[in-house]
Amino acid sequence: MKQFLPILLLLSLCGCGNKSNHSNGDVDLEAEEELILKSWKDWPAKVRSGDLDSASFYWADDATLMAQGQPTMKGKDQIKQLMKFMQKMPGFKMTWDERPTDIQISPDGQMAYLFAKNELVRSDSGGKEIKVVNQAVQIWKKNEEGKWKVAVVVMYPKTAIQSLSQ
Repeated sequence: MKQFLPILLLLSLCGCGNKSNHSNGDVDLEAEEELILKSWKDWPAKVRSGDLDSASFYWADDATLMAQGQPTMKGKDQIKQLMKFMQKMPGFKMTWDERPTDIQISPDGQMAYLFAKNELVRSDSGGKEIKVVNQAVQIWKKNEEGKWKVAVVVMYPKTAIQSLSQ
């Protein structure tokens, strides 16, 4: 019996690894990524609807939005107020990448982050179009019902950084 003990120990250790690169125990990370991508693809139509409740559907109740030159927005209600303001701007449009450039999901499948770009367009007082392309990182988390929601967005204009020596 003692001679079989090392073999049993080795066999039990071999079974402890991840089932694949995209799963962790009972969590199917590929399926979780697909759920986030489904939300990502569905969101623009909700924004275009003009309905603030629909447009803010994927924001967590305690979400935070940080954008360069703007005060930090905390909570879905503040973000909805910003959205309401933006909808009133002449020529306002918002679009984002068809797919994020990268998505990483925590091993337990409860949190994720992604990188993406968005484009904000509005018209100035003379009717000239002003376009800002932003880079963004989003942190997603699952709510109590197990649905993916955006918890944090940090975005900033995608412009070249000027040399500090100038």
